[in-house]
Amino acid sequence: MSETLLPPLETTDPGLRYRRVAALLRNDILTGKLAPAQRLPSIQELAAQCEVAPATIRQAIALLAEEGLLRSRQGSGTYVTEAPPARRPPIPLDLGWPAIAERIKGNRARILEADDTPPRLAPADGALAPAYRRMRRVHTTPDGLPYVFVELFVSRAYYDQAPRRFDREMALPLLEELGGAQLTTMRQSFRLDAADAEAARQLDLKLGAPIGWLRRALSDRDGVVAYFSIGRVRADAVVFETVFTRS
Repeated sequence: MSETLLPPLETTDPGLRYRRVAALLRNDILTGKLAPAQRLPSIQELAAQCEVAPATIRQAIALLAEEGLLRSRQGSGTYVTEAPPARRPPIPLDLGWPAIAERIKGNRARILEADDTPPRLAPADGALAPAYRRMRRVHTTPDGLPYVFVELFVSRAYYDQAPRRFDREMALPLLEELGGAQLTTMRQSFRLDAADAEAARQLDLKLGAPIGWLRRALSDRDGVVAYFSIGRVRADAVVFETVFTRS
């Protein structure tokens, strides 16, 4: 295994430290960077690599063992399970618009709450449309795995064209279908967070488990926001990869 499996973690919160170690290991397992049956470095080696205490590594390993991703052998070490739980391949957040819409096409939505409240936009997001449909939903993969708990807003100019479809399908692919070249810009921000009680319940996670906080605003040629969302995403449902090249 590479000596650069995990980067040093810059946080003073002990709870965040072990959850972030677990999130990094989980992503490596689910994306295949860590192969089935592969042995992890020792707890002491991982602790030195991440610049954390051995107890932090033990907590992270215990969490992933509960999830069925790791197992320990007495006197031998910690291994990736031979057949980790099946997951839908993570969605790369750097795909861009409209490629991201195609990647989530076919997933499904379960509405928890809906009304006509408009979103609270930042100045950089764009201008408000005359009216919106607001929905709090849980999105699932085609096989029923929940991966995002989201509050989203769709301009009524689009929602009213296909309300039943917007209620059960992914909004972004449907907006691309209806709006096409008129929808030109999507702003996106992402950060790590911890699951609160509601997010944990909706996403089938433990309280405090690592999740992603994802904010999106999709605007048209005139700068009017057609779609806005704030979602909490399972850490094993997304991946962010970027290649940097010296000019």
